[in-house]
Amino acid sequence: MKRALGLRAEAQQIHWAVVEGTKFSPILVAHDKAAAPVTLTDGPALSWYRKRLQLVVQAHSPQAAAVRSAEQIARGGNREGSRRRLRIEGVLLQTIDELGIPVGLGGLAAISSRLGSHRAKRYIESGDFRGLDLTNLTSIAREAVLVAVAALPGD
Repeated sequence: MKRALGLRAEAQQIHWAVVEGTKFSPILVAHDKAAAPVTLTDGPALSWYRKRLQLVVQAHSPQAAAVRSAEQIARGGNREGSRRRLRIEGVLLQTIDELGIPVGLGGLAAISSRLGSHRAKRYIESGDFRGLDLTNLTSIAREAVLVAVAALPGD
């Protein structure tokens, strides 16, 4: 059975989910979040995310992965937070690629398309997705699950 890893970065932490099965019958294997220690500066924090992701991959052995990217860069407000998220996303992509796992990247529209849905956001809001009860997960954690399912095969 094929396993996929879904990743969703925030400025201060990452959320990950591992699923197996198919896009139409997914099984949630594991999920969690991880935040680098606040005492670390940017370089060491990015290394920390890299090492943490390597441990997740080692523990769960996904054959595919995907990273949910930001829709657009913030124009006002917290630009530094957006930049930090982009840096983390880059480390996630590079680490997965370095481990030899096919990795995709996309925003919510791309994820919706890969799921064969017009609006993946509906699943995030409802917490019910193709037999998975995600109501106990935060909306960001639900995104990580959807990203993982989008990386699974369709049949």
